[in-house]
Amino acid sequence: MKKLLSIAMLGFSMISFAQDRAINYNQMPKTSQQFVNKYFGVKQVGSTILDDDYFSKEYKVYLNNGTKVEFEGNGSWKEIDGNHNAIPTGFIPVKITNYVKRSFPNTMITKIEKDRNSIDIELNNGLDVEFDRNGNFVRIDD
Repeated sequence: MKKLLSIAMLGFSMISFAQDRAINYNQMPKTSQQFVNKYFGVKQVGSTILDDDYFSKEYKVYLNNGTKVEFEGNGSWKEIDGNHNAIPTGFIPVKITNYVKRSFPNTMITKIEKDRNSIDIELNNGLDVEFDRNGNFVRIDD
């Protein structure tokens, strides 16, 4: 029992010491840098953070306009939050942007998040719309 408690405490201390730390923009994966450069511009970068919790890495880029861009450890985008402002749509699957234009005219995508099975977007009218990884509509959450 004492050994199990020691192992648990060691695991907890490793997790509790993991923290976000500021890094230079050029320390991120090249694919992340290319994404930011293409869709936002490197001049818009305010700060870059590495979230390394021993089990996975994530990179967060905070732009001067309040937008937050998150990347997986391999450099692929995970979430873009425009902080209630429109985000660029050039990287969003065409099926999704077409669905939004057709179904919700005069709205803008302000946030997008992808995981293994879905892509969720948030519109400036407050609706959350879920799509599968192929860009097919799944449901609306309000």
